[in-house]
Amino acid sequence: MKGSRDSLKSLRIFLSAARTLNFSRSAEELNMTQSAVSKHVFALEQRLGAALFHRKSRGLELTYAGRQYLNRIAPALNLIDEANALVAHTDARAALNVSVSPSFAHYCLIPRLPEFFAQHPNIRLNIRPRLLYDLQETDPFDAAIQLHTGHAAGITTEYLCGREMALVAAPGLLADSPVHQVSDLDKLVLLKRAQRGYGWNEWRAGVAPHWAGPSATAPEFEGFSMLLPAVTHGLGAAIVPVFMVLDELQEGTLTRPLGEAVSGRYAYYLMRHAARRYDPHIEAFSEWLMHISKSLQGDVERYLARGA
Repeated sequence: MKGSRDSLKSLRIFLSAARTLNFSRSAEELNMTQSAVSKHVFALEQRLGAALFHRKSRGLELTYAGRQYLNRIAPALNLIDEANALVAHTDARAALNVSVSPSFAHYCLIPRLPEFFAQHPNIRLNIRPRLLYDLQETDPFDAAIQLHTGHAAGITTEYLCGREMALVAAPGLLADSPVHQVSDLDKLVLLKRAQRGYGWNEWRAGVAPHWAGPSATAPEFEGFSMLLPAVTHGLGAAIVPVFMVLDELQEGTLTRPLGEAVSGRYAYYLMRHAARRYDPHIEAFSEWLMHISKSLQGDVERYLARGA
């Protein structure tokens, strides 16, 4: 029995190492030492009689055998976890693992979670941040909330919010350099977001295709959790999703100097594995998330309809 438990633990360690391709990061993730992770993987390789990783100076690389093993072990562990959850005590709190874009978590999800827990006290959420991330079958997540186009093979996607993007700036910045037309933007510092989506080129295509746009040396910020504070403090103007700054726009701490809104390719989506079995806890979270997103989307549409 002990050997069976150890084998299962080694499989979970292998899965983590295959995902991170780094024993040190897996050790942090699993709250183990790097040496212990390495020993478990080596012992597993010894039992199998095959190397699962190429050990390289810059990290790990799965061998052919490792890739084949991963493709079969990941679904098997998911089935074990589903079976454990199925027969767990009915009074136990179910845990859902959700990966979330950090900006969406900060500005939209976390402030509203008390409402979810009040409605579903038997569900616990484990939130993990992910940037530029596509949900994979091998990932230990029940769902993901990501900035995406909504098209992904083997993944069910549901639109949440965020298609509408606009140019925003702090009133104090515009007091010194008023913006009445696109060419006035050349007088401002224009800030870029370092990741995909809500880019100046997409905004230009909808508003001013003949305008050159920000310079190649324009400052870049890593994600909206960095970009939005920079805009609020008057460091420059930027393109952002309207829903994320709706309160600031209505309060007047940010403004849309050109009064435009552009529908972009990227938005925030709820993503789930299409092949995963029905889980009432995931469904409860999904239904709640869709409800609050529909409400938020409605607020954005009413704001834009007023021409604010």
